[in-house]
Amino acid sequence: MRSQELPLERYDTDKVRNGLIQVYDLLLAPWVDRPVVLLEIGVYRGGSLLLWRDYFPQGIIVGLDVRLPQDFPPTERVFLFQGDQTDTAFLSWVARQVAPQGFDIIIDDASHIGEYTKRAFWHLFDHHLKPGGLYAIEDWGTGYWDDWPDGKSLDLSLYESQGPPPDLVRSPHDPRWKHPWPNHSYGMVGFIKQLIDEQGALDATRKNLKGRPQRSSKFESMFITTGLVCIRKARR
Repeated sequence: MRSQELPLERYDTDKVRNGLIQVYDLLLAPWVDRPVVLLEIGVYRGGSLLLWRDYFPQGIIVGLDVRLPQDFPPTERVFLFQGDQTDTAFLSWVARQVAPQGFDIIIDDASHIGEYTKRAFWHLFDHHLKPGGLYAIEDWGTGYWDDWPDGKSLDLSLYESQGPPPDLVRSPHDPRWKHPWPNHSYGMVGFIKQLIDEQGALDATRKNLKGRPQRSSKFESMFITTGLVCIRKARR
Protein backbone atom coordinates (compact mmCIF):
# COMPACT_ATOMS: atom_id res chain seq x y z
CA MET A 1 0.00 0.00 0.00
CA ARG A 2 1.65 3.20 -1.18
CA SER A 3 -0.03 5.40 1.44
CA GLN A 4 1.60 3.40 4.24
CA GLU A 5 4.97 4.66 3.00
CA LEU A 6 3.95 8.31 3.45
CA PRO A 7 3.59 10.55 6.56
CA LEU A 8 -0.17 10.93 6.07
CA GLU A 9 -0.58 13.19 9.10
CA ARG A 10 1.27 15.94 7.22
CA TYR A 11 -1.30 16.25 4.45
CA ASP A 12 -4.26 18.58 4.98
CA THR A 13 -6.84 16.60 3.04
CA ASP A 14 -10.03 14.74 3.88
CA LYS A 15 -8.83 11.87 1.71
CA VAL A 16 -6.74 10.91 4.73
CA ARG A 17 -9.32 11.77 7.39
CA ASN A 18 -12.19 9.86 5.78
CA GLY A 19 -10.11 6.83 4.77
CA LEU A 20 -10.49 7.26 1.01
CA ILE A 21 -6.74 7.07 0.57
CA GLN A 22 -6.87 3.38 1.47
CA VAL A 23 -9.41 2.83 -1.31
CA TYR A 24 -7.23 4.77 -3.70
CA ASP A 25 -4.33 2.50 -2.74
CA LEU A 26 -6.17 -0.44 -4.30
CA LEU A 27 -7.12 1.45 -7.45
CA LEU A 28 -3.94 3.40 -8.12
CA ALA A 29 -1.35 0.69 -7.49
CA PRO A 30 -0.61 0.15 -11.22
CA TRP A 31 0.35 3.83 -11.65
CA VAL A 32 2.52 4.46 -8.57
CA ASP A 33 5.92 4.17 -10.28
CA ARG A 34 4.89 5.65 -13.62
CA PRO A 35 5.33 9.23 -14.90
CA VAL A 36 1.60 9.90 -14.66
CA VAL A 37 -0.18 13.17 -15.27
CA LEU A 38 -2.95 13.59 -12.70
CA LEU A 39 -5.64 16.27 -12.74
CA GLU A 40 -7.60 17.11 -9.60
CA ILE A 41 -10.62 19.39 -9.91
CA GLY A 42 -11.30 21.13 -6.61
CA VAL A 43 -8.16 21.64 -4.54
CA TYR A 44 -9.35 23.53 -1.41
CA ARG A 45 -6.13 24.36 0.50
CA GLY A 46 -3.97 22.17 -1.73
CA GLY A 47 -3.23 19.38 0.73
CA SER A 48 -4.26 16.62 -1.64
CA LEU A 49 -1.99 18.02 -4.37
CA LEU A 50 0.99 17.57 -2.06
CA LEU A 51 -0.24 14.09 -1.20
CA TRP A 52 -0.43 13.11 -4.88
CA ARG A 53 2.97 14.69 -5.58
CA ASP A 54 4.56 12.39 -3.00
CA TYR A 55 2.32 9.42 -3.86
CA PHE A 56 3.54 9.49 -7.48
CA PRO A 57 7.28 10.28 -7.30
CA GLN A 58 7.51 10.60 -11.10
CA GLY A 59 4.13 12.24 -11.61
CA ILE A 60 2.96 15.65 -12.75
CA ILE A 61 0.10 16.93 -10.57
CA VAL A 62 -2.37 19.49 -11.90
CA GLY A 63 -4.90 21.30 -9.72
CA LEU A 64 -7.90 23.28 -10.92
CA ASP A 65 -10.35 25.38 -8.90
CA VAL A 66 -12.45 28.53 -9.15
CA ARG A 67 -10.62 29.81 -6.06
CA LEU A 68 -6.97 28.92 -5.63
CA PRO A 69 -5.36 28.61 -2.18
CA GLN A 70 -3.53 31.85 -1.42
CA ASP A 71 -0.83 30.36 0.79
CA PHE A 72 -0.02 27.27 -1.27
CA PRO A 73 3.78 26.96 -1.42
CA PRO A 74 5.46 26.75 -4.84
CA THR A 75 6.55 23.17 -5.32
CA GLU A 76 8.02 21.07 -8.08
CA ARG A 77 5.79 18.93 -10.29
CA VAL A 78 2.58 20.70 -9.14
CA PHE A 79 0.71 23.15 -11.40
CA LEU A 80 -2.34 25.23 -10.45
CA PHE A 81 -4.97 26.72 -12.76
CA GLN A 82 -7.91 28.94 -11.86
CA GLY A 83 -11.18 28.29 -13.64
CA ASP A 84 -14.62 26.68 -13.64
CA GLN A 85 -15.19 22.95 -14.13
CA THR A 86 -18.17 23.68 -16.39
CA ASP A 87 -16.07 25.76 -18.81
CA THR A 88 -15.14 23.11 -21.35
CA ALA A 89 -12.97 25.48 -23.40
CA PHE A 90 -10.94 26.22 -20.27
CA LEU A 91 -10.63 22.51 -19.47
CA SER A 92 -9.28 21.84 -22.96
CA TRP A 93 -6.85 24.76 -22.66
CA VAL A 94 -5.45 23.33 -19.41
CA ALA A 95 -5.12 19.90 -21.00
CA ARG A 96 -3.18 21.35 -23.93
CA GLN A 97 -0.78 23.08 -21.55
CA VAL A 98 0.09 20.15 -19.30
CA ALA A 99 -1.26 16.93 -20.83
CA PRO A 100 -1.33 17.15 -24.63
CA GLN A 101 -1.29 13.34 -24.78
CA GLY A 102 -4.08 13.10 -22.21
CA PHE A 103 -4.36 12.66 -18.45
CA ASP A 104 -3.72 9.29 -16.84
CA ILE A 105 -5.88 10.02 -13.79
CA ILE A 106 -8.61 12.61 -13.20
CA ILE A 107 -10.18 13.21 -9.79
CA ASP A 108 -13.29 15.39 -9.37
CA ASP A 109 -13.52 16.71 -5.81
CA ALA A 110 -15.10 20.03 -6.78
CA SER A 111 -18.73 21.17 -6.65
CA HIS A 112 -20.39 17.79 -5.96
CA ILE A 113 -23.35 19.09 -7.97
CA GLY A 114 -24.70 16.64 -10.51
CA GLU A 115 -24.99 18.80 -13.61
CA TYR A 116 -21.61 20.49 -13.08
CA THR A 117 -19.91 17.17 -12.48
CA LYS A 118 -21.59 15.63 -15.53
CA ARG A 119 -20.49 18.43 -17.84
CA ALA A 120 -16.85 18.20 -16.75
CA PHE A 121 -16.89 14.41 -16.77
CA TRP A 122 -18.04 13.81 -20.31
CA HIS A 123 -15.81 16.52 -21.79
CA LEU A 124 -12.67 15.37 -20.00
CA PHE A 125 -13.45 11.67 -20.29
CA ASP A 126 -14.13 11.78 -24.02
CA HIS A 127 -11.39 14.21 -25.04
CA HIS A 128 -8.62 14.33 -22.44
CA LEU A 129 -8.42 11.00 -20.56
CA LYS A 130 -6.10 8.37 -21.97
CA PRO A 131 -7.51 4.94 -22.91
CA GLY A 132 -7.20 2.80 -19.80
CA GLY A 133 -7.10 5.94 -17.64
CA LEU A 134 -8.98 6.36 -14.37
CA TYR A 135 -11.66 8.97 -13.61
CA ALA A 136 -12.65 9.31 -9.94
CA ILE A 137 -15.70 11.19 -8.64
CA GLU A 138 -15.77 11.92 -4.93
CA ASP A 139 -18.65 12.64 -2.52
CA TRP A 140 -21.44 11.51 -4.83
CA GLY A 141 -23.67 11.01 -1.78
CA THR A 142 -24.51 14.73 -1.69
CA GLY A 143 -27.51 13.79 -3.82
CA TYR A 144 -29.07 12.35 -0.64
CA TRP A 145 -28.90 15.63 1.32
CA ASP A 146 -31.76 18.13 1.59
CA ASP A 147 -29.34 20.99 2.28
CA TRP A 148 -27.33 20.41 -0.90
CA PRO A 149 -28.31 22.52 -3.95
CA ASP A 150 -29.54 19.54 -6.00
CA GLY A 151 -29.91 16.92 -3.25
CA LYS A 152 -32.96 15.41 -1.59
CA SER A 153 -33.21 13.08 1.38
CA LEU A 154 -34.22 9.45 0.91
CA ASP A 155 -36.14 7.11 3.19
CA LEU A 156 -34.66 3.70 2.35
CA SER A 157 -37.48 1.90 4.17
CA LEU A 158 -39.80 2.86 1.31
CA TYR A 159 -38.04 0.34 -0.90
CA GLU A 160 -38.74 -2.43 1.59
CA SER A 161 -42.46 -1.65 1.78
CA GLN A 162 -43.05 -1.45 -1.96
CA GLY A 163 -43.49 -4.57 -4.05
CA PRO A 164 -45.61 -6.25 -6.72
CA PRO A 165 -49.03 -7.77 -5.95
CA PRO A 166 -48.94 -11.50 -5.04
CA ASP A 167 -50.55 -12.63 -8.29
CA LEU A 168 -47.86 -10.85 -10.32
CA VAL A 169 -45.06 -12.69 -8.52
CA ARG A 170 -46.43 -15.95 -9.89
CA SER A 171 -46.65 -14.64 -13.48
CA PRO A 172 -43.15 -13.87 -14.80
CA HIS A 173 -44.42 -12.99 -18.31
CA ASP A 174 -47.15 -10.61 -17.18
CA PRO A 175 -46.73 -7.22 -18.97
CA ARG A 176 -47.23 -5.47 -15.66
CA TRP A 177 -43.61 -6.31 -14.85
CA LYS A 178 -42.54 -3.61 -17.31
CA HIS A 179 -42.69 -0.68 -14.93
CA PRO A 180 -39.90 1.46 -13.48
CA TRP A 181 -38.55 0.53 -10.10
CA PRO A 182 -38.76 3.28 -7.52
CA ASN A 183 -35.34 4.84 -7.15
CA HIS A 184 -33.58 8.03 -6.06
CA SER A 185 -32.23 10.13 -8.91
CA TYR A 186 -31.42 13.53 -7.47
CA GLY A 187 -28.16 15.40 -8.02
CA MET A 188 -24.97 13.40 -7.98
CA VAL A 189 -26.86 10.19 -7.27
CA GLY A 190 -28.87 10.60 -10.47
CA PHE A 191 -25.72 11.26 -12.47
CA ILE A 192 -23.97 8.19 -11.10
CA LYS A 193 -26.98 6.08 -12.10
CA GLN A 194 -26.65 7.43 -15.64
CA LEU A 195 -23.04 6.28 -15.61
CA ILE A 196 -24.22 2.79 -14.64
CA ASP A 197 -26.35 2.82 -17.79
CA GLU A 198 -23.22 3.64 -19.81
CA GLN A 199 -21.42 0.71 -18.18
CA GLY A 200 -24.30 -1.44 -19.43
CA ALA A 201 -24.19 -0.08 -22.99
CA LEU A 202 -23.44 -3.48 -24.55
CA ASP A 203 -26.80 -4.76 -23.32
CA ALA A 204 -28.63 -1.42 -23.44
CA THR A 205 -28.01 -1.04 -27.18
CA ARG A 206 -29.10 -4.55 -28.17
CA LYS A 207 -32.74 -3.95 -27.13
CA ASN A 208 -33.62 -7.63 -26.70
CA LEU A 209 -32.11 -11.06 -26.00
CA LYS A 210 -31.28 -11.82 -29.63
CA GLY A 211 -30.43 -8.28 -30.67
CA ARG A 212 -27.04 -7.13 -31.91
CA PRO A 213 -25.32 -4.54 -29.70
CA GLN A 214 -24.90 -1.19 -31.43
CA ARG A 215 -21.80 -0.40 -29.38
CA SER A 216 -19.85 -1.44 -26.33
CA SER A 217 -19.44 0.67 -23.22
CA LYS A 218 -16.99 3.54 -23.10
CA PHE A 219 -16.06 2.12 -19.70
CA GLU A 220 -13.84 -0.85 -19.05
CA SER A 221 -15.06 -1.05 -15.46
CA MET A 222 -16.83 0.92 -12.76
CA PHE A 223 -16.09 0.79 -9.04
CA ILE A 224 -18.54 2.23 -6.49
CA THR A 225 -18.16 2.62 -2.76
CA THR A 226 -19.29 5.14 -0.16
CA GLY A 227 -18.09 8.56 -1.24
CA LEU A 228 -16.20 7.40 -4.34
CA VAL A 229 -16.92 6.24 -7.88
CA CYS A 230 -13.99 5.25 -10.13
CA ILE A 231 -14.32 4.55 -13.84
CA ARG A 232 -11.65 2.94 -15.99
CA LYS A 233 -11.82 4.10 -19.59
CA ALA A 234 -12.02 1.39 -22.22
CA ARG A 235 -8.68 0.74 -23.94
CA ARG A 236 -9.95 0.52 -27.51
